[in-house]
Amino acid sequence: MREKRLVRIIQNELINFKNVEYGKIKYMNYSSVQKNACITENDIVGIYGQNGSGKTALVEALDILKHVLSGMEIPFDSYEGLLSDKGDTAIKTIFFIEKGNIKYKAVYDATFAVDTGEKKIFLKTESLSFEEKGSGWKNERRVQFSNPYYDSDAIINNVEPDIESKRIDFFEKMGMLKNLAVYCAQKNVSIFFNDLILKSMLGNQSGVNGEEDFRNIIQSLIHFGRACFQVVKVNQLGAINSNIIPLNVHREKGNMITQGCLPLVMMGRGEVPEEIYEQLKPVIASINIAIKSIIPKLSIELSVCNEEIKSDGNKYLQVEVYSNRDGKKFLTKYESEGIKRIISLLQYLIALYNSPEVCLVVDELDSGIFEYLLGEMLGMLNEDAKGQLIFTSHNLRILEKLPNKNIVCSTINPKNRYIRLVGVEKNHNRRDFYIRTITLGGQKEELYDETELQAMGYAFRRAAQGEAEVEIEMSDAFKKLLNEVDL
Repeated sequence: MREKRLVRIIQNELINFKNVEYGKIKYMNYSSVQKNACITENDIVGIYGQNGSGKTALVEALDILKHVLSGMEIPFDSYEGLLSDKGDTAIKTIFFIEKGNIKYKAVYDATFAVDTGEKKIFLKTESLSFEEKGSGWKNERRVQFSNPYYDSDAIINNVEPDIESKRIDFFEKMGMLKNLAVYCAQKNVSIFFNDLILKSMLGNQSGVNGEEDFRNIIQSLIHFGRACFQVVKVNQLGAINSNIIPLNVHREKGNMITQGCLPLVMMGRGEVPEEIYEQLKPVIASINIAIKSIIPKLSIELSVCNEEIKSDGNKYLQVEVYSNRDGKKFLTKYESEGIKRIISLLQYLIALYNSPEVCLVVDELDSGIFEYLLGEMLGMLNEDAKGQLIFTSHNLRILEKLPNKNIVCSTINPKNRYIRLVGVEKNHNRRDFYIRTITLGGQKEELYDETELQAMGYAFRRAAQGEAEVEIEMSDAFKKLLNEVDL
């Protein structure tokens, strides 16, 4: 049986990332981990705030973190414009890690830079430190690394990689740090989270100073990034609107985990490899069990229309996806955006509900979903879900269903982007309190910039006048051109 490894994000810190100069969020179990090294609260956290105040920035930072932990290259086209040109962009994350009876608190801190010529985002520096739980948190161990080999001249000039180690001898024992650093620079991946590190750890277990604990940390974080951590960005909404439902999947069967995003084709009939179809079948069966409690009498059906073995030797199936509502069938592409959104997220929400190992991050969770239904779903998850859910939303109904401690507000101050509301009493309607705070203030930071809002009417009038002026200018220029032609 696969050994369980619990990894929980307890704090995020962003520096010079997108529109966040500085922002820090402590999640639900931060205090209980610091004091007692345990998870005591359900971990549902919603981020609220005006447009452009750093909500999506957090989701994008977590997506970068997922790429790093998974040993994947950070996609240049998605993120090169979000890194600062005024100072180092940094993402710092604190994790609680539990492996059997051993408990750790680990801090991963990375700074990033952009090479526009090579079209790469690379890890400029990385630091990984951790402490083990005894009578308290103790025995801090740390490795800090700077990789010079993103610059090819450093390889030619035989520059040595810069590493500082405190009570961890793993890299010294490997005796191949330079080769590893060159490999990571070429693959554009983390020095800590990559396949070579995993292979070395499996092949060498000599028990040098700090190695066993370091191995536990690295293996746990890589497993978390690859198998239990899913980030759903807002671009999935575009896929749904293009009549493709991306099914976010975390499914465990024995020692196997299916993790990722499976395409459910909505454009009438679609072609899928047999392997994907076999993965879709149990996922759809799982969704059908849960969806009836959300949308009564609805189920999803996959219908195979044709099979074909192609030149690559693999079998491909022509399938159609139907909705069945109380015996009436129609193509699921005709369902509303909200139902498609629920179908897209539901299997991962099921995993989140049942497994403490799972972490799901969703941008604009409320998109297209009926606000009452969304509030009830989140209320249920907050009561009983075992995993971690981090989401952004604009729908204020959720404020009435989640306690104040579950809500983080983004602010208009780029130097302090995230706060929790203070002064909320038990008898307060949190939705009304939030709206009142927007208009009257009373928090550590302002939540909404009303300066431009007050001039909205004037701006609309000026915009119309500007259009008229452009038309006049164009008309005069056109008349002048005609006169020149006549001449």
